[in-house]
Amino acid sequence: MTNDLDELTADVGRLYPAIYLRFHVSKQRLAGTDITSRMLWVLQHLASVGPSTPGELAQASGVKKSTTTELVDRLETKGYVGRMRDERDARRVFVGLTPAGERRARRTPSVLEDDALRDALARLTADERAALVRGLRALVRAGEELSE
Repeated sequence: MTNDLDELTADVGRLYPAIYLRFHVSKQRLAGTDITSRMLWVLQHLASVGPSTPGELAQASGVKKSTTTELVDRLETKGYVGRMRDERDARRVFVGLTPAGERRARRTPSVLEDDALRDALARLTADERAALVRGLRALVRAGEELSE
């Protein structure tokens, strides 16, 4: 059960920021930082899953690929991410954290408090946890349809 809860916590932790970012209107910088909440999400997502393509980032965050590319450009200008070509397919580009990006992702508070989220999820039945994740994914999809 612990591994299931850890996996579920990671799923919800990835889905919630996508929902927040999809419906949050502010593009203001986070207090005391040089990044916005969307930029923070990209950094924390890359810290969690590793290098990703811009398309993968767009899908995970629930925003358009053009928006993701703009965020990556801004983060690259700040020295927080870098682009690298796939060794097997030079047409494919991955975005990964630089050492400065890793530090920024760790220094900036998480969007969710993982321990509290895990404890709350532990109080749900397995069916409720599965329904929650399905519902959150459905909400992200529905939000994507709004911008098409």
